[in-house]
Amino acid sequence: MNNITRDFPDFSRKVLFISGMLFILAIAFYLLWHLFHVILLIFSGILLAVLLDGLSTYLKKKSGIPHGFALLIVVVLITAFFFIVFWITGPRIIEQFSLLGQRIPAAFDSFRSYLEKYSWGKKLISEISTPGKILPMGTSILGGLTGAFTTVLDIATGILIILFVGIYAAASPGLYVSNIIRIFPQDKRERAREIFKSEGQALHWWLIGRFISMGLVGILTIIGLTIAGIPLVLVLGFIAALFSFVPYIGAWLSAVPAGLVALAESPQKLFYVALVYLGVHLFEGYLITPLIQKRAVSLPPALLLTMQIIMGVLAGAIGILLATPLAVAVIVLIQMIYVQDILGEKCKVLGTHKAQPPR
Repeated sequence: MNNITRDFPDFSRKVLFISGMLFILAIAFYLLWHLFHVILLIFSGILLAVLLDGLSTYLKKKSGIPHGFALLIVVVLITAFFFIVFWITGPRIIEQFSLLGQRIPAAFDSFRSYLEKYSWGKKLISEISTPGKILPMGTSILGGLTGAFTTVLDIATGILIILFVGIYAAASPGLYVSNIIRIFPQDKRERAREIFKSEGQALHWWLIGRFISMGLVGILTIIGLTIAGIPLVLVLGFIAALFSFVPYIGAWLSAVPAGLVALAESPQKLFYVALVYLGVHLFEGYLITPLIQKRAVSLPPALLLTMQIIMGVLAGAIGILLATPLAVAVIVLIQMIYVQDILGEKCKVLGTHKAQPPR
């Protein structure tokens, strides 16, 4: 009886400790779930910071100028580049976007007319046709305007968060890393610093490789569609380059507007567009990407697609957009913490060019 009485306080303390830990984990999970989009925006800002810091560090090494001044030059050059490109091609791209918005409904009508020639097509159209509007027109228009305003406001706010986080983090990366490292025990801080450095290096090389690939995909798409006689090649090439930021899924999505434009012209041109996109992405996947990945970051396709599906379910479009860089960051953590530190095995970390020994 005395043993039971003596052990009871210890048991109570264990129960309270476990209950407290579960409560803290539940709160952390709740906050993480509700702040997930904010965390992704901050991660986007970190990606921008990695890019700006890498470019300014390269400029600093080549010229010897201070880091802050190098960063200012990089930001000014990037801004000037986009301004000049928009000044030269912006009006034509905007005009072609407007024409694209007009041609896509015409393409759907053409496709509908083609399907109505067949009995199975008529059945398909009857099954997928949208029902009539239930809400009054005024309410529908007001709701649409409100939704559009909210979307534009959300996008503008997100862009501002990304820009502020990216520029401020790139201005003093060492300061932020040093403050984060202080939360680790002293004997682990040096290793934490190495992990942060490897994360930045892997993300830097992934971004460089992706931007090179995006530029080449856009140029090749414009050339191919011009040869095929497809209209609106500038905007379609811009969409192809932009969507190729997302590996695999982006390539298929970028072909949809081009296919609709071609369908509005003729079914034969749809075949030409399919050949162009297939050729460009085969060329990009089997020649351009392997050459880039000799220096940049290579990831297994199955892993990327799985990560894109998971992030798409959790966070929608922004999740799909950031799935690959998140996969890069997670893999670096697994390689350095689990493979090297826990298993004690030699491992080639993403973004490096030789295997590193275990710690």
